[in-house]
Amino acid sequence: MTKLDVIAGFLGAGKTTLIKQLLKDVSRKEKIVIIENEIGEVSIDTLDLQDLRATIKEITSGCICCSLSTNLITTINAIGEEGSVDRIIIEPTGLACLSDLLGMFDYLNKSIFKINLIITILDVYKLEFFAGNFGTFFSDQIRKSKTIILSKMDIASEGDIKFAKYYANTLNLFTPIIETSWDKINIEYLENLLQNTQITQKKSHQLHKYKKSFDGFENITIKPKELYSKDVLFLILKEIKSKAYGYIIRMKGFLSLDENTSMKIDYVLGQIYIKETNLKSENILVIIGKELNATKLKEIFK
Repeated sequence: MTKLDVIAGFLGAGKTTLIKQLLKDVSRKEKIVIIENEIGEVSIDTLDLQDLRATIKEITSGCICCSLSTNLITTINAIGEEGSVDRIIIEPTGLACLSDLLGMFDYLNKSIFKINLIITILDVYKLEFFAGNFGTFFSDQIRKSKTIILSKMDIASEGDIKFAKYYANTLNLFTPIIETSWDKINIEYLENLLQNTQITQKKSHQLHKYKKSFDGFENITIKPKELYSKDVLFLILKEIKSKAYGYIIRMKGFLSLDENTSMKIDYVLGQIYIKETNLKSENILVIIGKELNATKLKEIFK
C-alpha cells in the first residue's frame, strides 16, 4: 500500500523545512512523491525541494481543500494506481482547512492507500497572534492533527513554549507534542510514535460542502528584474511593514545576488529570513496577505 502523509501548518510555520529534514534518509529507501500546493501562480517550495530524491507535483493557483479538491483526488488516485510509489507527502497551503482536506480522503481508493502521518507544525513564536486573529480557522489544523511539532523555539521564550503546549492540549488532548530539535526527528520516529498513540478522529465533511478556506486573503506574484544586495533587501523588507503596502502576512521566493548566487527569502509577519543558495531560479516572490497594494509592491520590487 501507498502511505499518505500530510504536513500541515499555518503560513511560515516551517512545512517545507520539515519535509527536507524527514527525507534526508528515507528518500534513499522509498519511492516518494511530494504534492506541493500554493494559492499563488508559482510554487516557491517546489524550487526549494528540487534537490531531494523525490518526484514533486505542483497544484497551484488555489487551495486543494476547496477550489482544487478534485485536482488533488485525481492526482493521488492516479499516483496510487501506478503501483510504484511507496509514499505520498502532501504539503497544503498554509491557508488550507485541515478538516476539509482529511474529509477528501474518503474519496480515495482505500485498498491502495494507508492514511499515515497527519502532522501540524505549530509556530510557537507567532502562536498568540495567529490564535487571536484567525480563530477557528487556525485551531482546526491543531484539532485534526495526529502529531503536533513545535517550530521557532530557538527565538521563542519559555513562556511562549508553555503557552503553545497549553493551547495545543486544550484543542487536542490526545495528540503528542514534539518539542525536540528537528535534526533528531525522522519518519521512523514519527511512525513509531503514531503506532503507540491512541487517536480518535471524526469523519469530516462531504465533498460538496467544501468552502473556500482562504476568504479575504490575497496573493501577488512578482518577478523582479534587478540584482539585490542583502543590505538593500533588508531595507526593502523593513519598508513593506508599512500599512501603505497592505497587511503582508507571508512572503517567500528567490532574488538574485549575482549571476551564480540567489537569496532565499522568507518573511512572516515582519520576521525576516534571508539565506544564500546556489539553487538556480528566476527572480520570483509570492506575497500573501490582506488589502495588498499591488502597485506599490511592484514599484519597490523592480
